[in-house]
Amino acid sequence: MKSKKESEPVLVIFITSLSFFLSYFSRIAWSIVSVYSSLKPTELQDSIIFSLFFIGYVIVQIPSGFIANSYPKVTSIISLLGLSFASFLSGYANSIAFEYFSSLLMGLFAGWIYPTTIRILSCRFSSKELPIAIGYYSLAWPLSIVLAGVTLPYLSINFGWRFPYYLISIISLFTALSYLPIPIKNSKIEKKSLFLVAKNKNVIIVSFSGFLFFLSYWIITLYVYKYFLTLGMNSYIAGLTYSMLALAGIPSTVIAGYIIRKIGIKNSLAFFEGIYGLLTFNLSYYLSMIQIFIIASIMGFVRFIITPANSSAVSVIDSKNAGSVSGFANFFWQSSGILAPLIASIIITSLGFRILWLFSGFIIILSSIIYLFLLKIKE
Repeated sequence: MKSKKESEPVLVIFITSLSFFLSYFSRIAWSIVSVYSSLKPTELQDSIIFSLFFIGYVIVQIPSGFIANSYPKVTSIISLLGLSFASFLSGYANSIAFEYFSSLLMGLFAGWIYPTTIRILSCRFSSKELPIAIGYYSLAWPLSIVLAGVTLPYLSINFGWRFPYYLISIISLFTALSYLPIPIKNSKIEKKSLFLVAKNKNVIIVSFSGFLFFLSYWIITLYVYKYFLTLGMNSYIAGLTYSMLALAGIPSTVIAGYIIRKIGIKNSLAFFEGIYGLLTFNLSYYLSMIQIFIIASIMGFVRFIITPANSSAVSVIDSKNAGSVSGFANFFWQSSGILAPLIASIIITSLGFRILWLFSGFIIILSSIIYLFLLKIKE
């Protein structure tokens, strides 16, 4: 039987990962739930709801990063309590205007979770252990997509579209409370101004390349379920196919830390993003459901090596200020989510899904090339 001291690292990874899961699951829920919503949103209203979430999310990134450097446990608890409240409001919404407000509020609270949890992990684990810990932590990302595709259509059809948001609210509340008994020893920090963090060339490269990558990634994540429906798939098959975009990411996330440690952060980002971009091109050429399943599966495997590579980059560029660096970079990564729905809705209505996937693939490949300019990172 494991002692309390031995089980503590596992518990820290589990709770921070669950927190990250909730911030992500709440973000993508509307991409599926909206299809069944009694509010019947238009394409434009959908894009506004997505964009408002990201506006709220982005606004808090930089301040949350700096505050998380000193108070990671407190900010984690407050952000999850706020996410619980905002999720309840999203489920309760009786008009599109109310949903706009709820989505913005949800983003404002969810935006604190990533910088605070990365800071907690950087406090608890050494530089050699950190990529492995982040690999397990990052399981939250593929799991959220898999569970969204498998559960949300079923829950929305059988219990109503509001039920998933109430469920997110309850789980967020209990996750917030689970932080209370955990001792988190905050490591010493070297306080740096926003200017000094932004002046770091690696921070600039990771922020800009990440912006391009996530611009395309959010387009894929938020609109591919609707694309699958246009191909003639029923709700459950489309949901299952959506899940394939992350299912293979579960094992790849676990081994990602070992891959990153072997070939390096820069090589991992450049190589696997390049492959992901080429795979995105292939979404444009629909031949059969088997083809889509295979492409989606490989995309899931590759995508979730990129996730911990990004997190590892921001955590080691300046490990003593991991909260502020991750908050600064994530400000740009997630600001792409403001533009992604608007760009996607314009391309879909005027040019169609095929051009949307070609555009997305090109942007991802451009991002992978920019990562080659990263300066040497101490890993």
